[in-house]
Amino acid sequence: MSSPYDSPQPTLHAVTDRGEKITLRVPESADADGLVAACTDPETLRWTTIAPDYDHDRAVGFITEYAPGWWQRRQGGCWVLAGPDGAYAGQIDLRVTADPQVADIGFLTAPPARGRGYMTAALRLVARYAIEELGLARVEWKAHVGNDASRRVAEKAGFTFEGVLRDGCAAHGRRFDAWIASYLPRDLVS
Repeated sequence: MSSPYDSPQPTLHAVTDRGEKITLRVPESADADGLVAACTDPETLRWTTIAPDYDHDRAVGFITEYAPGWWQRRQGGCWVLAGPDGAYAGQIDLRVTADPQVADIGFLTAPPARGRGYMTAALRLVARYAIEELGLARVEWKAHVGNDASRRVAEKAGFTFEGVLRDGCAAHGRRFDAWIASYLPRDLVS
């Protein structure tokens, strides 16, 4: 039986609630500067595990090794979100966990793209892809308690809030309480 992983990672397309077209694609070398800008933004650093010394070399490593590695290992995918102009607007990672029926999903939105509905559309699309095409039974979103913007995106994308995981996230040498939400096959909407 064939698997989606037998083919190259797909490019996905979505339309935001405002009618703007976005593309989810594999990262390209032209994304490096946008990636560095997003990964050194104070709000990104506040809510993620990204090291504060993120630089161009790490961006290139992300583009050439980290991102394609998930698909090549058949453990999920990593997409760059490109806005209507084609420029880097963020990224979304789908990582299959120790349970092969479950994936963890994480995302970051570049500062100029925040508040435009891009990530909500992207998250909804990748969660649906994970269920329908990869055959997963559950997609989990987690974020540090207090990351209200991320929670709004997850809820708008159709994730169901489930609670708080005490000390559920590690970042920068500390543990933080984490919100958790899920997207299941029964959450698919037309």
